[in-house]
Order: sequence, then C-alpha cells, then structure tokens
Amino acid sequence: MQTLTPKQQGVLQFVEKYSIKNAFAPSLEEIKKHFKLRSVATVHQHLTTLEDKGFVKREKNQQRSIILQPIHQIMQPIISPFVAVPVFARKKLPLNQIICGDAIEIMRAMPTASVDMVVTSPPYDSIRDYKGFSLNLSAIGEEIHRVLKEGGVAAMVIQDQTKNFGKSLTSFRTIIDWCDRIGFKLFETVIYRKYGAEGAWWSKRFRVDHEYIPVFLKGERPQYFEKTHLKIPSKHGGKTMTGGGTRLTNGIRIATRPITINPMKCRGTIWEYLTAGDGSRLKHEHPATFPNQLPYDFIQCFCPKDGIVLDPFVGSGTTIVAAKNLGRSYIGIDIAPEYCTIAKKRMEIECSPSQQTRML
Repeated sequence: MQTLTPKQQGVLQFVEKYSIKNAFAPSLEEIKKHFKLRSVATVHQHLTTLEDKGFVKREKNQQRSIILQPIHQIMQPIISPFVAVPVFARKKLPLNQIICGDAIEIMRAMPTASVDMVVTSPPYDSIRDYKGFSLNLSAIGEEIHRVLKEGGVAAMVIQDQTKNFGKSLTSFRTIIDWCDRIGFKLFETVIYRKYGAEGAWWSKRFRVDHEYIPVFLKGERPQYFEKTHLKIPSKHGGKTMTGGGTRLTNGIRIATRPITINPMKCRGTIWEYLTAGDGSRLKHEHPATFPNQLPYDFIQCFCPKDGIVLDPFVGSGTTIVAAKNLGRSYIGIDIAPEYCTIAKKRMEIECSPSQQTRML
C-alpha cells in the first residue's frame, strides 16, 4: 500500500484542486509559491515521489506537465459480504455501498469534491471500546474536506472524555484544527441534548446530558439549506404579546408594539433527542450510537435531494439508513467487520418501504 507524507499529500491535493478549477495543471513555480517553499527543487522532489508512487505523471519539456493518475492501491478484502477497500481511480465513487476498511485510505481513493454531506461520529477519546482501533482526527478532517463539494457540510457528533476531573478538550482542539489548518468554516455548533434513563446520580461531577455537533462548512456558504422540517412549536404560539420593543446594535430602541406569536418557530442550536429506547437491539450491538432521527434532521437540512451522504465511521449504520430512506445516495465506511455486518443487516430491515414510511 502506497503511503504519502502530509506534505506530499498536500501537494497532490493542491494539484487536483488547481487542475479542476483551471482545466490545466499548476506550474512548479506556482506550487512553490503556494506552499512557501525555498526552491523549485523541493517541489520537483515531491513530484518525483508522487510520480514514483503512481499518483501523477509528468511530460518532459512542458511547463505544466503534471497529469493526475489513478491511484494504484491494492488491499485485500477484509470481509466477503462487503466491498473491500477498492481499486478505483479518483473519477469513480463506490455509491450505495458499505466498505470495510480504513477510512483515511478509502477516502484517499475517492474523487475530490464528490460528496455533498458527511454525518458521522468518530471513535473519540477511547470513551467506548472500538475493537482496539484508533484514528487520527486531523488526517480524517483533511480527507473529509477534500472529498466534500464546495458548499458541502460535515456534521460530527463528538464529546470529551473526563479524566482526573478534567476534560480532554478533544472537541475544541478538533474544531480549531479543522478550521485554522484544514480550511473549514465552523457554520454552527449544535448541542445534542440527550434525554436518557432517569435516576442517574453521579456523586463527584455533573451528569453529562449533551454532546457537541460542530457543523463544518467547505466554501463560502452551504450549497443547500432547507430547515422547514426543523420547526418546533412556539411556547406562546397564537398569543398576542406586548412589550416587544427591540434595541438595535446602534443603540436606537424601536417603540414597543403588540406582536402575535407564530404557532411554529425556527429551531435553535439545542436539539433534543430521546435516547432511552431509541432503535433496535441490533443497532445497540454497537457500543456508541446516536439517535435515529439525528441524521434525518441534518441530511434534510444540508443535503440536496439528489446528493451523496458519506459516513466514514458508519458503525451501526444509522446515517446510511437515513440517507437511503430519504432518497439520497450513500457511502458507509468502517474498519470493524462486526460493525459492517450490523449496518448491512439494518439496511435490509429498516430500508423496506414500510419502514421508510414509518421513519419519515
């Protein structure tokens, strides 16, 4: 299996993005300027490595001589009912498949700017047992950013481990890394408010009843945004309230006036989900799940109706079940064969016409 250093990966991604945008490859001088390198010789060294590993090809005596090549990666199947880590060029997507293998390596073989949305929850901070597998959230972010289309959105359910009475801050560090280094915008941070079993009592700290869902945006603005389905009932809907004066940012106060409250209002940034009794026994054979309704809400809000949804840590399959039932194409990836099996079984059971009607 061919591997690249972060710098080589960066050069390859720059060449791909530049070529897609301009319909021709960058020059060595442009690559040097982009990465603030000291000499063109360093660029030549990176390109030689990429060429030796089969990622690019260069024609002699031409200024813009870089030609992207199919990725020649060969990996053995991990589990027969699923697609093994594929051997495909960056011009083809494994649509509507569950792929068993390493998420980073699989995404590296996917075309740039090919996915509309990501909904996922990575195995963060070893809070649950994930069969001994670990991951590099920074490298995952790089590949998610690359495969997302301009205006694409990634919603990630994440929480911080508490150890020795202190939080790990993994969620905050990941947000800063993905935005400052990788190039995402933080569109919003949604608080996933969990309603679980009553009666829990922790003697030395507060009960944790939330998780973070940072919503990352690639580009200037979302390519698709439809939040009608996210409306919630207004507490005083239908009533006419007085005292509705507003103070503007310039200090001017608008006169008090009667306001009739709409029956429904826009949902804010705290999204409430019932976790107790959510989903089947099959779903909960996975150690860390999120509510069935959660990906429905995000996909309908941010993914076009003909769009593609990716979950690089598909786990029990909650995201791809929602994607299929909503008529979107999907790609599910997981390194654990046991979880691929759970996801496949759930797709067979929960994506029948009767289940689609019930879930929607």
